Amino acid sequence: MMRRLVSNALCGPLVAALLVLILNGSWAKPVVKAPAEPQVHEQGADETQDTGLHYDAYLRQVVEVLESDDDFRKKLETANVTDIKTGKIAMYLQMVNHTVRMKLDEIKRQEIARLQDLVRAQIRGMSDPREFRRNLPGHLDVNNPHSFEIKDLETLIKKTTADLEELDKQRKAEFKEYEMEKKFEEEEKLKQMAEDERQKEKVRLEELKKKHAEHPKINHPGSKDQFEEVWDKVDHLEDQEFNPRTFFFQHDINGDMEWSIEEVDAVLQLELDKVYDEKNAPEEDDPIERQEEMNRMREHVFKEMDVDKNMRISLQEFINYTGQNGDNEHFKEDEGWKTLDEEEVFSDDDYAKFLEEHRAQADVLREIGGDLRFQPEQHQQQQQVQQPDHQQQQFQQQQQQFQQQPPQNQQQFQQQPPQHQQQFQQPPPQGQQQQQQFQQPPQGQQQQQFQQPPPQGQQQQQQFQQQPPPQGVQQQQQVPQGDTNMNQMSALDQRKLQQQLQDVKAQLEEQQKKNQNQAPPSP
Repeated sequence: MMRRLVSNALCGPLVAALLVLILNGSWAKPVVKAPAEPQVHEQGADETQDTGLHYDAYLRQVVEVLESDDDFRKKLETANVTDIKTGKIAMYLQMVNHTVRMKLDEIKRQEIARLQDLVRAQIRGMSDPREFRRNLPGHLDVNNPHSFEIKDLETLIKKTTADLEELDKQRKAEFKEYEMEKKFEEEEKLKQMAEDERQKEKVRLEELKKKHAEHPKINHPGSKDQFEEVWDKVDHLEDQEFNPRTFFFQHDINGDMEWSIEEVDAVLQLELDKVYDEKNAPEEDDPIERQEEMNRMREHVFKEMDVDKNMRISLQEFINYTGQNGDNEHFKEDEGWKTLDEEEVFSDDDYAKFLEEHRAQADVLREIGGDLRFQPEQHQQQQQVQQPDHQQQQFQQQQQQFQQQPPQNQQQFQQQPPQHQQQFQQPPPQGQQQQQQFQQPPQGQQQQQFQQPPPQGQQQQQQFQQQPPPQGVQQQQQVPQGDTNMNQMSALDQRKLQQQLQDVKAQLEEQQKKNQNQAPPSP
């Protein structure tokens, strides 16, 4: 489940206000503390991580070009958060110089061309229509494909705001689903064990939970106790009295007089290390839970200190919160912190709904002859031979199966009754191929379904017997060894699978109706 963010490479006001503002910090990853000296970045280097938006490249290009204009940058620095999020700041686009406007026009034309390529791909059938519908242009004014105007910037800001907020909701929903899947898999594993093994496993799991809960006291994120511990153990300034201003500059890595999302994350790592140790991952200390714990801590720090809600903590905001000498009463309070295992991530109703959806998915799989687990190779091949299907589909499937059979599987087919052997026999000499290849079997045998295939079918059979398949086909035909639990798939993949299963079910029902309509009336 789903973590992206705009980093310090483009940490100017527009990125901070237009992009990072919209993120509540849920996309940031743990950051290793960088050297204190400011680093020089090459112009145009792509050092930011993907926001997850399908128009991410277009968004970044617009941001970079606008930040190159000094007048627009100054207006942005004095704008309030509401004007930025609503797109009102776009009215100042008229202030940018002619060169910047020309660059913006070209960026928009390139984006229009990209969208047109998507349309053509859909028409050619090269793209999933549902994927295309998700990429419908809502981030620019398509009525004017030639120039970048105020409406384009306003539309881009509003669209980015809405999309990133939606991605944040999706991140939280995916984590909740991850926790429910984790509980479900644990319960299913216990059900499949013998009684004595089940009791031992329960004891082992309980011990892991107890060990995870045994950790040093977690300081309240952003409290004086938390900062002083970083001051002593990370900054190694234990011989000096804690000073808020010095502490701020010590962790302002790029020296821009503000704490960014990454810089706040770096300050929180010591608290996270108390609870989540990589050496104990993943059973005792889950790294995905660590990521979510960091998201929660960061959100709390910004909620407490970030007064103007631009997702950056300025020096003044920091001092106002701590006090000049760290003497503010609220800053000195340490309420501690409840970790994820002490909070309710999902309710009983949430889990009951999850189980209901899981059972519905299992029912669909059973109706089409499937299972929640991938079938072993040999068992899957036998099922494919036994299940009836349309003549042409069955013909092609048996060709592919025969191609991939190991020697022992070839012997298995050779030991079948004569009427089955003829389907997989090696081709006779060239002069006798067409005569022997599709001989009519005695009446009542199962080979009747392959009688007199069209010339095209003969040609496919000869190609199958003489030439190996393309490499891509071989890769598609290989079946994973062993049982792979479908519940290990991500929530997004499971939803896609469920949709595919529903489509297959609908097709089967439609085919059954057609067969019933075509069936001759009973005498």
